[in-house]
Amino acid sequence: MAEILSFPGLKGGFAIGLSWQHEEEQPRKSALRAKALELGRNVRWGVVHQSAEGAVQSGFCEAIAGAKPAAVKPLAAIVAGQHRQPWMGLFHLHGSRYWYIAVRQGHAVIAGGDRVGSLEELTALRERHRALGDWTEVEGTLRDLASMARASKGVSVLRDVQSGPWKSAAYPVAAVAGVAALLAGGWYWYDQKQEAEREAQLMRQRVIVAAQRANEAARQQALPWVEEAAPTAFLQACRRAWDRQALADAGWTLATWRCKPATTTTLTIETGWKRDGGVAANAPGVLSADGNQANATANAPAVFLPSSRAVNAPSVAQRSMWTIAQGNGLSMQLTMPPALLPADGKSPADPWLAMSADIGFGAPPWLGAGEGLDAVAGLRLTEVSYEAAAQAWKGTGKLYAMRDSASLPARN
Repeated sequence: MAEILSFPGLKGGFAIGLSWQHEEEQPRKSALRAKALELGRNVRWGVVHQSAEGAVQSGFCEAIAGAKPAAVKPLAAIVAGQHRQPWMGLFHLHGSRYWYIAVRQGHAVIAGGDRVGSLEELTALRERHRALGDWTEVEGTLRDLASMARASKGVSVLRDVQSGPWKSAAYPVAAVAGVAALLAGGWYWYDQKQEAEREAQLMRQRVIVAAQRANEAARQQALPWVEEAAPTAFLQACRRAWDRQALADAGWTLATWRCKPATTTTLTIETGWKRDGGVAANAPGVLSADGNQANATANAPAVFLPSSRAVNAPSVAQRSMWTIAQGNGLSMQLTMPPALLPADGKSPADPWLAMSADIGFGAPPWLGAGEGLDAVAGLRLTEVSYEAAAQAWKGTGKLYAMRDSASLPARN
């Protein structure tokens, strides 16, 4: 079900939860009407969007009560081109509501890649999409969406694709003739105006393509691990959050705890709770359907400074990581990323890669098990978790390395 978001300082609304379809060319209104009917008789609103790379898509949703389509733009079409493809994003809206977007070649939204739902529903959807290949994953909040929504220039508003054509058969003959005369007299002006609009649209497309190429070039020089916290800094921030964490609350006991970096000044703390004599009214966070579990999400303060630029070749990085794991008695699984997707001529490969690291600490990593992780060049932790039933502490992270024959960009 589609929803409309509004952001302070931005006019109109932004629709999420549309159904998107690939188009070989710009579809006619009759084709849009037919496709909308196939999706359901209540599906009335639609839009056609062409990305800067030329991918054409149509998006549809049911009419949303209290809103006019001419004042609403599709948020997925706006944000799709704002990250390197392919990418998937999960954004917290409010309470237990989240928005999920998945974008692949041509910065096009994939089928099922514009959905609103609970964290559990969208996490399951994201897992299914991960099987399609390698993704850049993004998480954020309404504030992040508001920032991206400001780049809505050039994206069409929704319209009622089920509205009928203009009816002129009932007009008096004289009136029709008068209108025809006016149209004939004004045709030259109209043609010139349309030509000017086409030229303006082409210019806007050229500007967008140039900007995206500049962004791609800048990304080739960017080092994502520099913007991520060093392992020790992240672990110390998680330790402070853990020290403030209650293990029981009004008959509910802590079952799971996850600490993740959110921004340079915040952590995201996700907790799972199990009923232990308590009642649903006192459950922390969102109650499960069976009434015996609950989940909560909160933010915790942190201060993360830029980290080291240093990385190694993949073989050296792997050796260094295994040395620390074996020296600290840690269990670990180190996974190379999937092979690069076939080049499309528009999306150059990053000169670096990121291996996935799953680490079993056995105890809180800040008590000694995580010592020495900063010595592994390019290692960045993305989560520390605790499972009460197994008394297990685990960590996940990325081990960055330069691809064969690639080298670090020079400092600006």
